[in-house]
Amino acid sequence: MLQHESISHKVYELLKQEIISNQLEPGARLIVNTLSKRFGISGIPVREALFRLAAEKLIVLEHNKGFRVAPKPDAQDIYQWQQARLLIEPEIAEMVLKNITRAEIIHLRELNQAMRSQQYGPRYEQYSSFINLNAEFHNYIVQATRNDLIIEMYRTLNYGPQVGRFHESRGVPDINLLCDEHDEIINTIESADVEGYRQRSRDHIILGFDRQISYSTGH
Repeated sequence: MLQHESISHKVYELLKQEIISNQLEPGARLIVNTLSKRFGISGIPVREALFRLAAEKLIVLEHNKGFRVAPKPDAQDIYQWQQARLLIEPEIAEMVLKNITRAEIIHLRELNQAMRSQQYGPRYEQYSSFINLNAEFHNYIVQATRNDLIIEMYRTLNYGPQVGRFHESRGVPDINLLCDEHDEIINTIESADVEGYRQRSRDHIILGFDRQISYSTGH
C-alpha cells in the first residue's frame, strides 16, 4: 500500500512540475496507457495522479476526450481566487483565535522563517518550495478553525499550484514583504486581536494580488 501510494505521488509530482514549467503545454493530452509505458508502472497509480492533478485544476477531464492540461490562469483567474480567499480567510478570525494553540503559533513562525530564509529563482524547481510552504502556512491557519467544512472548502480553492503556473519564469515577487505580512498576521493571532487579524489578513490577500499582477506586467 505504501509503495503504491509513493509511486502515485512521484508521478503526480513529476507531471505537476512538467505542467507548471510548460514542458506539458495547455491542451496537451495525458493518456493513461502512454504514461504507464513511460513510467513502467500500471495504470492505477497513473490514474490516481491524474485525478489528483484534476482536483487541483492543473488538468481537466473532458467527456469522451480524456485528460488534458488545463489552460494557464490569467489575471482574471487570479482575481477570482483573491475574491474567494477574501470570503474565507478574514472571516474565520474568531474561530482561529479561539482554537489555535501556542504550539501552532510557533509552527506558523517556523514556516514563515523557512520561506524567508530560502533563495528562489524563476523556474518552478527553484520556487516550488515556496509554493508548498506558503500553501501550508495558510492551510494551517484555516485548520485552526477546527471546522471540517470550512477546511475542505478552503482546500478546494487549490490556488497554490495555479499561482505557480502564473509565476513560471517570473519567480516569487517580494518575498520579504510577503513574509513581513505573515509576521503581522501571526502577531495579531498571538495577541488575540480579532479585528487586527481580519485587517491584516485582508490586506495580505489584496496586496499579494497587486504584487502578482504588477510583477507579471512589469509595472
